[in-house]
Formats: sequence, C-alpha cells, structure tokens
Amino acid sequence: MAKFKPYIKDQLMLFPQSINEYVPDAHLAKLVDRVVEQLDTSDIENKYSELGQNTYHPKILIKLLFYGYAIGERSGRMLARKTETDTAYIYLAQMYKPDFRTINDFRKNNLEELSRYFIDIVRLCKELGMVKIGRIHIDGTKMKANAANRLTKSKDDYEEWIKKTQQTIDNILEEAHHVDEQEDSLYGNKRGDELPDDINTEEKLKDKLEKVLKSFKTAKGKINLTDPDAKFMKGGDGKISAAYNCQLAVTEDQFIVGADVTTEANDRTSLQSTIKTAEEVLKEPVREVIADTGYSSYENYEYLSKNKKIGYIPDQNMTAAQQQNQDKYNQQNFTYDKAKDIYTCPEGQKLNPYKVRRVDSPHRKWRQITYKASHCQACPSKTLCTTQSQRTIERDDRRVLLEEMRQRLLSKEGREKYKKRLGTIEPVIGNIKHNLGYRYFLLRTLKKVQGEFRLMCIGHNLKKMHRFALLPA
Repeated sequence: MAKFKPYIKDQLMLFPQSINEYVPDAHLAKLVDRVVEQLDTSDIENKYSELGQNTYHPKILIKLLFYGYAIGERSGRMLARKTETDTAYIYLAQMYKPDFRTINDFRKNNLEELSRYFIDIVRLCKELGMVKIGRIHIDGTKMKANAANRLTKSKDDYEEWIKKTQQTIDNILEEAHHVDEQEDSLYGNKRGDELPDDINTEEKLKDKLEKVLKSFKTAKGKINLTDPDAKFMKGGDGKISAAYNCQLAVTEDQFIVGADVTTEANDRTSLQSTIKTAEEVLKEPVREVIADTGYSSYENYEYLSKNKKIGYIPDQNMTAAQQQNQDKYNQQNFTYDKAKDIYTCPEGQKLNPYKVRRVDSPHRKWRQITYKASHCQACPSKTLCTTQSQRTIERDDRRVLLEEMRQRLLSKEGREKYKKRLGTIEPVIGNIKHNLGYRYFLLRTLKKVQGEFRLMCIGHNLKKMHRFALLPA
C-alpha cells in the first residue's frame, strides 16, 4: 500500500476550476469582495476614457487596497507580488496581475474618492446593526510623517541654506569655466553646451528652498522641506519628530466612525470637529462623548452644554483637586452659593464679589470674578488659610461647567463609563499602530495624509466587520 499521495510535478491543473473556490467562504477576502461590490465607484469609473488600452476595473484595485490595508500590507510592490503568490489576492484580482505602478498611481489619483468610501462602509455597518449609536470615545495619536526631522528648519535656516546652495552653484560654474578646453573629454559626443548634472541638482534644490521660504509669509515656526505640512510633535514614546495628529471617534463596538488628521499637536482643538465628523458620517446626533484630559477646556465644555451632549472629560487638575480636598482650607472646600453669588469658607465666613475681570476675544466674551473675605484678621485659622490680609478666590463664570463635569465623572455611573474608555478606543489605536504596523505615513502633505489615514481606518473597520460576522448568532 502506498505511503504517500501521488507525487506529480507536472500536474496541469493546480487550482480549483472556479475562482470563487480559491478562498474559504468565511475568509476576510470574501467580505472585502462583498463590501466593495456594494460601493458606488462611478466617480472613479467616469475618469477613464474609452480610448486606448483597456485598464483594470477600479473595483479590482479597490479590493486589493482595502484587503491590504486590513492586514497591514500597503506597499504597492508588496500588493503586486501578492497577486502572483497569495490565493486571497489572486481571488480579489480575478487572476489579473497589476504592477506596483498601476496600484500606486490608482491610489494617488483617486485618494479623495477612496477616503469617501470610509463613510459608505460605516453607514453599511450601521444598517447591518454592527454599530451602536449614541456614545463615542475620542482620542488622538501622533503618527510620523514621511519626512526627515533634520529638514525641519526655521526661516533663518532656510535663508542660510539658500546662500550656501547659491555659493555651490557659483563654484560649479566657475570650475566649468576653467575646464572649457577639456569639453571633448567631458561631454563626448554631446554638443557641449549642456549644464553639468551637479548644477541641475543644486538649481532644483534652490527652487524648492525658495518655494518653502515663501510659505513663511503665512506659516509660523519651522517648516519641513520634504513635507511642508508636517509639524514637530511629541509621540507616545516621548520622542519629538515631524508628525501628524490623527483623531479618532470610536463606538462601543470599536468601529471607527470619525477619522481626521490635523497639524495641531494639541488634541483640545480637535474635539468639536471630530464630533461633527462622526455625526455627519452616522447621520445621527451623538449624545455622549468620552475623552481624556487632553480634550478638556472651557470652550469644549461650553460646546457640549450648548449642543445638549453629555461629556465625560476630566480636566488636567481634577486628580490634584481630589488630593487637595484633604487640605481643609483649599479652594475646593469653599462652598459656592450660586443664588447669592458668594463663597463660604470652612469656618463659616463669607467671601463677597470684590472685582471683575472681563476678557473679549474673537471667539467669545467671558469674565473672572474675585471674591474676598472681610474678617480674616480675627480668625484663629488665618495662618492655615492665607498669607494675605484677607482670603481671596477667583472664579471663571464658566466654572460651573467644570464642576458639573467633575461631579458627573465622580459618580458611580460616570466612573464606570470612563473606565470603559481604556478597553474601547485604546485597543483601536493599538491595532492600527501595533498589529497593522501603521506607525508612519507613506504619502506627504496634509490632504494626502488624511486620505491615507482613512484607508487605514477602512482596513480596521473591515476586520471588525469580519469578526462581527463570525460571531455566533
């Protein structure tokens, strides 16, 4: 009896006769195929002309990109190789083998349309009941730009660089002048009037430097030569590098429903726009917002209050305030009476409004009131309370919003909701950066980076859809 199955190197048919049998029904590639078939790709299709060589259908290239981003493979060369060796890619490509330039050009030329499919896929998840609406978790993460840190320079640095570049050009021209008699040996069969390659290179560099220098008329700080939109930011590892700030809005089910990229290192300015983006994608209002201390500000608290949204966003001083509560005479232990507009100290003395400081900014008007006691000299606890002649307390007219936020977070319900944040949005960022390996961008400039980040988010959501589909009913 034979020990082995037949060993036939020259087997004529190695694959199933049906391309649909290349991968199992429960495979991620099958889900990607079904999802892309639901998308309206007419905007991309209309870009192509009926003249000339027939090209690959856009849906084939979209499937390759989406599947690649879902499993952490985004290099055009890698995707092209996979269409020859990986059955999942062979299935999605319908046995076509587009080269890497075709894939890269398709991504580059249709980035805006590809990023819009993020919205279509989120809405599809919503229709299928995969996304819970109402509460979102917001967070940001820094992702390195495709630019060298050493090329981020100030205006003075660029001016000095241009001077050195011009000096190099002058030196090359002078050297060329001295060796004119050797032009036959230098240029061979050429006419002899071409510029040396070194001059062409330096001239191009100078043109690029001058173009960046013009950007300083509208930009502040330093600008990177390779990617002018990238800014120096401190990442989670503590290193400062040219990067972008990626903002995410995530549901309880860990689906990304809002994705954007900013050049602001501070998360605080991104809360409102991220909420609006999520609502536009979902076509429904968000009722609850959970975010970390990086998003706390009076402006954001006001926005949540005016738009009837419940926030769970601790301020930077909340932990310190809890510790300071142990100090009997800390401001946190002075009672404020909103109706009478007075403070009462722990010893029962009243602090009345003393002076008002008003601030008018382009965005809003606000005021800060100073409350002052009048009987501190006779108080036996004065030395424990203040070194001033009379104790004073300052209160912003928006302080009530901060106090309401703290009370909400310290409640049993608030603590439970905020605690879920660690198991909701943090794993999403971990999946994108650690599991999929997206710690840096391949594309440059803000608009292109925004499109690339949405492709990353599409990949994440497709994998979530796949896992959701595999769950038992």
